[in-house]
Amino acid sequence: MKNSNKVRSTWVLLTLKAFAIIIILWLSFGVFVGLRRISDVSMNGRINDGDFILFNRIGKNHSVGDVIIYSYDGRELMSEIIGEEDDLITLNDDGYLLVNGVIVSNAPVYDSTLDEANPFGDGFRVPADSFFVLNSNYEDMKDSRTFGAIKESSIKGSVIALLLRTRSF
Repeated sequence: MKNSNKVRSTWVLLTLKAFAIIIILWLSFGVFVGLRRISDVSMNGRINDGDFILFNRIGKNHSVGDVIIYSYDGRELMSEIIGEEDDLITLNDDGYLLVNGVIVSNAPVYDSTLDEANPFGDGFRVPADSFFVLNSNYEDMKDSRTFGAIKESSIKGSVIALLLRTRSF
């Protein structure tokens, strides 16, 4: 009888420990941190299709340079923040994007051979509680060049680590 109680208490303790581990993992990866396999080409070169990333779900202090995951029009997208509240976004004659007069794109973001009017006109001022985001793959226009600034409330998290880089052959 005494041995049976000892076995039972060992199983109860083991079950409680397993339950505690499950709760800790759920809080870590379900509430505080997210894990994603990337399945788009918006950030190719920095984060490629098939890579795995870890992102912070609870941090709300986003700033220029952060790569974020956000919702737009029912889709989850990923881009880099290049402009924040009150920044002036302009485009020079060669198609390079400027923030407050400083070039931020390492190549033209628009084809300068097209006879299109400057889509930013005299400039785009980033509204309050919003960010201007840009993909590192400039051909993928699913960023602020197409739909304008994104609200801070649409941000799901910021990328904190690239866990597994896929190889391209």
